[in-house]
Amino acid sequence: MNRRMWLLGACALGLGACQREAAQAPSGSDAAPSYPDPSEVITPLYERYRTDPMVTTFPTLVEQAPWSAAMRASLESMMVRSQTAEDPILDFDPFVNAQDWRVSTVAVTTDGVVAESHATVRARFVNLNREDEVVYDLVWEGGAWRVDNIRHANWDLRQIASGGSSPP
Repeated sequence: MNRRMWLLGACALGLGACQREAAQAPSGSDAAPSYPDPSEVITPLYERYRTDPMVTTFPTLVEQAPWSAAMRASLESMMVRSQTAEDPILDFDPFVNAQDWRVSTVAVTTDGVVAESHATVRARFVNLNREDEVVYDLVWEGGAWRVDNIRHANWDLRQIASGGSSPP
C-alpha cells in the first residue's frame, strides 16, 4: 500500500511540474521570441515632415534618429569637419532626399530582418509632389533597433559622413 501511495504521489508531482512548464512555455511548439518591427523605429521620424515646414523645428541630425553608436560617431565627426569646410559636407536632408520638403504621403515597410542582428526598412514618400524612397539599414544594439545607415539610389549617408564622395 505504501508503495502504491508513493507511486501515485510521484506521478502527481511529475504531472504538476509538466503543467507548470506548459503554462510558462509560449503557445505553439516553434514559437520564437518576438522583437519589435524595425519599421516602427522609422515611421515616427516622418511625423515632423508631415507638418508645416514654416513652423516645424528639428533637432540636429545627430539627435534626429536613434543612430547606432558607429553611425552617431561618424555623423558627429562629419558635423565637426563641416564647420571648417568651405561648403557643407551634407547639404540636404537624408530623410527626404531634399533640401526643401512638404511630405504628403509616407509608407514605411520592413524589407528584411535577421532577429537581434540587422534589418532593412524602406521609406517611400511623396515630397513636393515627387515620389521618392530611401532605404534604412538598422542594427540590433542595446536591446533595440538603431539606424546604421540611410541609402538612396544616388548616395549613401555612411559614405558621405565618413568623408567619401557627396551625392551628385
